Amino acid sequence: MPFKLCWISLFFTVLLVSCRNNETENRQGSNPVTIGKPLEIKYSTRFSVTMYSSYKELKVISPWPGSMDTFTYRLYHKKIENPSQTTGSIPVALQLPVSSMVCFSTTHLPYLEMLDEQDKLTGFPTTSYISSATFRERVLDGKIRDLGPSNEINIEQIMELDPDLVIAFSMNNDLSMIEKIKRSGIPVILNADYLEDHPLGRAEWIKFIAAFFDKEKMADSIFSEIEKSYLETRAKVTQVKYKPSVLTGVVYGDTWFMPGGRHYGSIFFEDSGAAYLWSDNSSGEILQLSFESVYEKAQNADYWVGVATYGSLKDIEQADERYTAIKAFQEGNVYNYTAKAGPAGGNAYFEEGYARPDIILNDLAKIFHPELMNEHLFYFYKKLN
Repeated sequence: MPFKLCWISLFFTVLLVSCRNNETENRQGSNPVTIGKPLEIKYSTRFSVTMYSSYKELKVISPWPGSMDTFTYRLYHKKIENPSQTTGSIPVALQLPVSSMVCFSTTHLPYLEMLDEQDKLTGFPTTSYISSATFRERVLDGKIRDLGPSNEINIEQIMELDPDLVIAFSMNNDLSMIEKIKRSGIPVILNADYLEDHPLGRAEWIKFIAAFFDKEKMADSIFSEIEKSYLETRAKVTQVKYKPSVLTGVVYGDTWFMPGGRHYGSIFFEDSGAAYLWSDNSSGEILQLSFESVYEKAQNADYWVGVATYGSLKDIEQADERYTAIKAFQEGNVYNYTAKAGPAGGNAYFEEGYARPDIILNDLAKIFHPELMNEHLFYFYKKLN
């Protein structure tokens, strides 16, 4: 054999053996598979799910305001040792399927119900906040333990429950409580659904929750129906020629709180065919304004939508007589998201609403353009008298 051909043959033999060795290492797990299949995420910007041959990798991005951190979690089907302990850059490794969990926010609960996994919830802080009839029944039956106020969660009770998983959230970088739970051997995973900018981005967190139950296909199907409903309503109101002006929020102390022009709440107004008076604001945060500055801009607002816990026009007047000078108040065009309340005081809007932005949008479109929404009945919102 000529020398050149012999050298080429030797080169490809070495290359083939090397490739086979690498494939063997990956199959045996000595090296993790480096190429995964990302789950399709269309609107959410705070999480990702990537499917590998032997595990799933979840990432939660910037899980509290101002955070630049990314938390990575691995979900395995095989038995793993010390599942809540740090392994390299992976803060939590969790074994599937999850058979019990504790959640810290009502916004996490609708996804469990939609995925038919409501029986997995065993603990929750201040169960009176829960409005779902399904979960209320489980609370009354003693199947969901009350863990105390959210700022004083009883960690000892969580340890007694010994759930497979705790789904938590944080408003800042103080993770001391989460670290205490992890040290007890219970995996804790952060959820950042409340920080999503788009209504459909929040609803898409059903895909995140579904990963713990291997129900990704079911979650994708459910989300697709929600997305379809939302986009159909948004398309319907694009035909309107007139967009009524809208004001939202109320005063707490000396400050009027309302969403900035790029906030989740303002997107709802835009997509339902209203002219939000602060739409030109570039902030995605909650604005803190004086009553005087709000009144100057919004005294002639056509509608006032979202007035905290007020249940009537009289309640609003008694809280602050200055409110009565607003046109929407004088004409009785004030609506609130208190139509569906739980028997123990919870509000379905702050629970189910995150998961069903299409229903919120339908309600708002009916407020602003009732002629287009004749068949829709109010679900979360009601007109105050």
